[in-house]
Amino acid sequence: MKERKQTLGFLLGRASYAMAANLNSMLKHEGIDLPHSQYVVLKVLYEKDGISQQELAERVYKNVAAVKRTLDILESKGLVKRVPVTMRKNSILITEEGKKLLPQVLDCIKNWEESILAGIGSREYDTFENVLNTIYKNIK
Repeated sequence: MKERKQTLGFLLGRASYAMAANLNSMLKHEGIDLPHSQYVVLKVLYEKDGISQQELAERVYKNVAAVKRTLDILESKGLVKRVPVTMRKNSILITEEGKKLLPQVLDCIKNWEESILAGIGSREYDTFENVLNTIYKNIK
C-alpha cells in the first residue's frame, strides 16, 4: 500500500464535519431550526416511531447520553415526546409537528445532496459506498 499524506480517519472526519456544518447552514438559511444531530434522530423516529431511547441510540450510532440530550432539545421544540412504558423506560414518539417538519427537511436534504455530490458519478458513489461498508464490516 502506498504512503498516504493524511489518515483515513482524518479524511472521513473532515468530510463528515464539513458536511454537517454545511447542512446545518443550509437548513438555517431555509428557516429550519434542526441541526444535523437532531435531524438524524427525528428521521429515525419518523421511520420507526415509539422506540426506546436505547434502540434509538443504536440506530443513530450514538451513545445513550448524547441521544438523551438531543431528545431533550427536540422535546423542548415540540417535535418529540416521551411516553412512559415502565418506571425506567420511555417510548419516544414523534409529534404531529415533527411529522409535518420532516418532509420539508427531506426536500432540502435532497437538494443539498445533489449539490455536494456534483461531479461524482453513480459508479464512483457506488464504489465509495462499498468501500465504507467494507471498512465498517472489517471493524465489526
